[in-house]
Amino acid sequence: MSDVRFDASEIEQLGRAIANLPGEIKGKAMARAMSRMRDMARTRIVRRSAERVDMTPGKIRQLTTAYFNAGSATIEVVEKSGWIPLYQLGARQTRSGVSVRLRGSYRSAFIAEMKSGHRGVMKREGKGRLPIRELFGPNPAHDVTNNPEVFLKVLAELIEDHLAPRILHELDRLLPR
Repeated sequence: MSDVRFDASEIEQLGRAIANLPGEIKGKAMARAMSRMRDMARTRIVRRSAERVDMTPGKIRQLTTAYFNAGSATIEVVEKSGWIPLYQLGARQTRSGVSVRLRGSYRSAFIAEMKSGHRGVMKREGKGRLPIRELFGPNPAHDVTNNPEVFLKVLAELIEDHLAPRILHELDRLLPR
């Protein structure tokens, strides 16, 4: 697990100003701001992951959840996936094999349905009828694990650009005019 830490004087000044506010207002403003930051973090992680593994953001979004823990004031974005079968990415049979949008063509591959009802893109290993193996596409969670600096940069930019303004926005909404 990786942490993102900042040393920014603006955040310190904001912290001192917020410390002088009533506790109920501070709590509500922080909870609202962090909930919004959670949603923004999920959206940006999904978008970056989709770009990196050549998948649609909708498919990545299904694999990604985000949580905000008010007690520890932490946001957690979790992307869980295995190797995604090519069939789930919209594989279609062609004369020369199988074609998958955004992934290319797989010569001599074929789409097969198993007894369990599972469909997959298969390819023979060698010249004989058997053995065959299923072909898989990317694993988005694997990309996050192997390239944490890319995703930490996305989160760092989000915090630097949006956290303080979001807290101020929520305080403005809560304070009486």
